[in-house]
Amino acid sequence: MEEQNTELYLFDIEGTTTPIEFVHKVLFPYSVQNFKPFFSETSAETGFAEELLLASKNETEYTEKVSNSPESLTEFCKFLVSKDRKLGILKEIQGRIWKKGYESGELKSTIFSDVPLFLERIRKSGKRAAVYSSGSIEAQVLIYKYCEAGDLTVYFENYFDTAVGGKKEASSYTKIAEKLSLSPSSIVFFTDIKEEADAASEAGVRPIIVSRPGNHPQAEHKYQVIQDFSKILS
Repeated sequence: MEEQNTELYLFDIEGTTTPIEFVHKVLFPYSVQNFKPFFSETSAETGFAEELLLASKNETEYTEKVSNSPESLTEFCKFLVSKDRKLGILKEIQGRIWKKGYESGELKSTIFSDVPLFLERIRKSGKRAAVYSSGSIEAQVLIYKYCEAGDLTVYFENYFDTAVGGKKEASSYTKIAEKLSLSPSSIVFFTDIKEEADAASEAGVRPIIVSRPGNHPQAEHKYQVIQDFSKILS
């Protein structure tokens, strides 16, 4: 399948290039197990505590009072993970924890086998690739740098997280296009979530839904659906 008008492919991670199971059964539990050691070792970095204390004021479901002790911060972060909150401060902390795990060799990310081949086809075609995920930019880089297929970061020119906005907001995709100096219509966005595809489409970006094993069923939609990347640029 040729993509004549496409200049850049924008990749979501979870459920698109990486199995949902890896994120929820490996990365999230690893961060939960290491919140307390992290806060014990970084107690001097009060910025983390201050931002978490501020965030706790908006969490009406969490009934415990949050203090700056490692134990209290740990329990609050465990709660945030259990609710799959997309808070920037949580993602930054998880990124720090995962970095240590990747660099020590405890963690190695799982990537779908068709991804490296597709990234190579993108490069050979002269097109571009970038990433947009709710995980922090640091966490995104780590997933692609320390994966079973080797270091894939050489294929990506940019990484975007929720600092540009939420993935279900059309303005986020408009900002990404502006930062890349591209027309939205020249960008293809791969995602496993219909609402993210809706937002991308509203901004003029072309979304493609990726249906991988373990992905959540999506409501009826009008978008192209693929099971893998094997036929794109083939």
